[in-house]
This record gives sequence, C-alpha cells and structure tokens, in this order.
Amino acid sequence: MPKSLFSIKGLLTGIALSLAVGLLAPYGVVFNYYWVGFNPSSPGALFLFFVLTFAVNGFVALLGRHFALAKADLVLIYCMLMMAVTVPTWGLMFFLIGTIVYPFYYATPENDYAELFYDFIPSWIAPQDFEAIKNYYEGLPKGESIPWGVWVEPMAYWLALIVAMSFMLICMSAILHRQWSEHERLTYPMVQLPQNMIEKDAQMRVAPFFKDQRMWLGFAVPCILLSLNALNHYFPIVPVYRPSGSFSFFNHTLHLPVALNLAWVGFFYLVNLEITFSIWFFYVFSKVEEGVFKTLGIASTERLSAYEYSQPADLTHQATGAVIVLVLFGLWTARPHLKEVWRKLWDPRGGVDDSEEVLRYRTAVVGFLGSLLFVAVWLWRSGVPIAVLPVLLIVSLLFFILVARVVATGGVATARSPIVPAYFIISGLGTSVLGAKGLVALNFTFIWQGESRTSPMVACANGLKLAELIPGPKTRLFWGLMLALVCSLLAAAYMTLKLAYTHGAVNLSLINWAGAHGWPYIGPTILNMPEADMRGWLFKGIGAAVEGFLMWAQHRWFWWPFHPIGFAIAVGWLTSQIWFSAMIAWLLKLVILRFGGVRLFQNAKPFFLGLILGEVSVSGIWGAIYALTAEKGRVLTHM
Repeated sequence: MPKSLFSIKGLLTGIALSLAVGLLAPYGVVFNYYWVGFNPSSPGALFLFFVLTFAVNGFVALLGRHFALAKADLVLIYCMLMMAVTVPTWGLMFFLIGTIVYPFYYATPENDYAELFYDFIPSWIAPQDFEAIKNYYEGLPKGESIPWGVWVEPMAYWLALIVAMSFMLICMSAILHRQWSEHERLTYPMVQLPQNMIEKDAQMRVAPFFKDQRMWLGFAVPCILLSLNALNHYFPIVPVYRPSGSFSFFNHTLHLPVALNLAWVGFFYLVNLEITFSIWFFYVFSKVEEGVFKTLGIASTERLSAYEYSQPADLTHQATGAVIVLVLFGLWTARPHLKEVWRKLWDPRGGVDDSEEVLRYRTAVVGFLGSLLFVAVWLWRSGVPIAVLPVLLIVSLLFFILVARVVATGGVATARSPIVPAYFIISGLGTSVLGAKGLVALNFTFIWQGESRTSPMVACANGLKLAELIPGPKTRLFWGLMLALVCSLLAAAYMTLKLAYTHGAVNLSLINWAGAHGWPYIGPTILNMPEADMRGWLFKGIGAAVEGFLMWAQHRWFWWPFHPIGFAIAVGWLTSQIWFSAMIAWLLKLVILRFGGVRLFQNAKPFFLGLILGEVSVSGIWGAIYALTAEKGRVLTHM
C-alpha cells in the first residue's frame, strides 16, 4: 500500500492551529477585534495560512529546506484550518450555548416562556442550574469559580451530535466529490488562492505568487482603504471608508442595499460570468417582484423565522422550490456515479478506484448511514415527532448539499438555504403534526441548521479539491479533518464559557443575544398553532417550475445568459450583501475578456487574488493590534 504523504508533523501543526482557532476566534469576535467563522470564505483560515506559508515556512526554509513544511503538509494544514473555523463562533458555538440558556434567563411573566417551553425541554439538553445560567449572562460574583460541572452533561450530548453530524457531512462530501470535480468538472474558485500560496519548486523558499508585483498591488488596495477605518478608531480625524449604502424605490417603500467588498470582488472574478450576472440580476429582479407585491397589496402576511425577515414569505417559498429542484436535479445527474459508489458496498475490490479518496466509498456509505441513524435517534429523543423526522432530515441534507455546491463548486462568496428546515416544516406541514413539544424540539435545531453557510461540508468539499494536488492515500487527511473539528469545538466551548462568566454575556458582542433567532418566534407559534400555508406551496411550485426551465434552457441554448444558481439564491440577507460585489466583478471581467481576451484575464488574476489576501491580512493584522492596545476594536471586514 502506498505511503501517505501527509506527515505527523503536518498533522500536529494542524491540531495546534485548530486549538488556536477555537480559543482565539470567540475572543476576537466578542471584543470586535476580527470576525472568524461567519462565512465560508474562511478569512481566519486564509490569514493563518498566509502567515504560515509566507512568513513562518519562508523563515524556517532559511535554516534548512528539510525543516520547512512540505506541500502535502501545507495542504493538510489548510484543510484542517477550514474545518476548524466552521464551528467556534457564529457558525455553531455561540448559537449552541445561547440557544440552550436563552429561554431560562429571558423568561418573564409577559412572554410566559416558563409555561410555554419548560415542560418540553429535556433535562439533558440544557443546564439545570438557574444560578449558573444567570451568572453566564451577568458574570460571576467576585471570588466564585466557573461551574463547569453544570455544563458537562448538556455539552457532551450536543458535541456528540455535532461530531456525528459533521462525520455524516464529510461522508457525503467523499461520496459526491468525484462527481463534482471530475464528472461535472466544477471549478472550485475558492481553492485557487491557497493553491497559489503553496505551488512552488522544491528549491524555492516561498511560492512565486508571493513575488508577483500584481498580487501585491491588489493586496495594497484593501490594506490602505480598510486601514483608514482602523486608524479612525484611534484618531477620529482620519476619514472613514464606507463602501455601502442603499437605493429607495416604489415610493420609498423598498430599499436596495449596496455593499462593496473587495475580497468578494476578488472571489467573483474567478467565477463564471453567467453565475455572477445571474446573482445580481435575479437579486434585483426579486426586489422588483417584492415591490410590485407590496404596491398591489398582495404580499403574504405569513411570518417565518428571523432568517427570512429580509424578504416576504412568497419569495422565500419561491426560492425554496428552486433550491429543491436544483439539488435534486444534481443528484439525478449523478446517478451513474452514485451507482458505482453503492456497488462498492458489495464489491469493495471492483468498480471505480477509490484508493485516493478521503474515505473508501464503502466506508463513506456505511459511515453516512450509521451517523444519519445516530442523528435521527438523537433528534427523536430531543422531542422531534417521528412522523416529521424524515422530512427534517431530508430537507436538511438537501440544504447542506445546496450550500456546499453553490459555495465550494460555484464560487459564490457566501450563501445559505432560503428557509431553515424547521420553518419549512412549520409552514409546509402545519403545527398540528408537531404539537408544542415538537415545536420546542425544532427550535433547538437552529443550532446546527441556522448558519448552514459555514457547514463542515463546505470546508470538506473545498479541502478535497485542494487535496487532489497530493497523490496517494488520504486517510490521514480524514483524521486531520475530524481532529481539527473536535479540537476547535472543545477550545471554543471552553473560551466562550470563560469569556461569558468573566465579563457577562450581556456585555459581549453577539453572544449577548445568541438564541434570540428562535425562541421569540416559537412562543407565538405555540400560542397560535397555525395550519399549513397552501399559498407557500403554490410559490414553491412556481419557483420549482422557473428553476426547471432555467436548467432546461441552460442545457439547450449555448447563448442562454442565466445560470440556475442565481435564481436559487436570489433572496435573503446574505445575497443582499454580495450582489453588488458580484456585479462589479462581472463588469470588470466582462470588459477584460472583451478587450483583452483570456490572456489579459489570466494576467489580471494575481491582482484579484491580492484583493482577497489583502482584505484578509489587514483584518488579521489590525485585529492583533486591537487586542494589544484597545479594550474593544472595530471589525474591518465581514467577508
């Protein structure tokens, strides 16, 4: 059997950096020093990897080439970093702790949380000591120590669920990777920057990418502009760079937000013109549709969760139908590959060669089914009715695949499902099938389904593409991904609790209201117990039909300018933050290709990669300066 090129040295370095991510990410976020773990563009991973490849590895190579980390180890480390940044803050840990304590601390006679929720919250799912919860929000009295024992049981159950679910998503990535990468030849634009940072000859200390003047020119642009904002934090006389605003139309009843992010312009430059055009076109189209509905007075009054607040329910359902068709069609076209994967269950030595996959297909399928069963039992024990459990699992899996495909393979800077699975069920099936107990249990699913934009499947999909650079078995890469996840989870749990008990969660950014996405909405739902919304199904059908037509047209007419991804992610707050950057990148790339052709496009690429690296680096550098010099900082980028 061939020897793995991923060394123990690389694995240990990845573990150390994953622990650092878990400890430093919550600390930086709550004091506004920097943001880590909010979007799949992984700025935290990119910054640490930049420091490692350019500064640390370059310096170590001066002492001796054999001391430096090899290419395979750098790939392993970056994959571990991408996995580590998915869980320590907004992507999971803040929501986990905030959701399980929120209804106890914020219960009042007016909201009646005690009457509505407490009888349906299992004792093992949340801390049972109110004094410990109170001190979490308000800080420990002087002389008292953190009550770690109160947290052991609930955190053990939750971390078991998260690890099992992450393993399930890694298995799914292993199963789908060859279909996406080889059969469909998807581009994985987000892999290009780290790949450029490690591609070098053996005799070089650093990659040629770091010696390219075009890259450093692009690097300088966000560094200069965003440094103005950092300096303004200390010296108010310094002008502020504010690349955001909004346009009003339909008699000022509708606002079109505009936000320019240079790093996202860099990412979108690497994406197909059809995708970038469709993102901004369909977003603007959806705003016009929203304005027409409001003007005519026919907009839906249905109230969904906090994640769908930025658009009417009609558009949410429309996008949901489009998403389901997009994912199901992708799985349908993958039938030949999936048959080969399934065949490996019965004939592990025959069929396709899976020796260089992160998991053998037989292991991936058995692992997926086993972890899916564990997750299903866990959710059932938490109170999810068995009748709706299959719907919850299937819809959640479809949404996880959506985000992984759109972000990792389509290169979209950030995305999440148009509706959270809990409200897909509440709106689509009604509450009578759930009851109050089921609604409370569904609210806890916000912990792992709310911020699906940072799911481990996205990190794994990108990581597996990057790992194609390294031949040979990749079992050690799998263990690296799992260790990175566990290390980051444990470190983040420790740091989040320590920060809250030391300073009081109510005094810290973001964790002071983590949990508010669900409980204030579930309370009125239990009181009203709405039935299924048939109008929502109508708009799901409309969205599905339009998406089906877009896919048919894309395959039939070579000149067709619209990509189905654009319509599927047309609504939502996240798209409102990226559409303008997508439009700018589309215009620049269109002009470059029109007047300079492919040659000029390739020559300009280092500049746009520099935009990404510059925004990542200036945020990381000023974050470190904030931590040393200021009680609270000023976040420079939300990429």
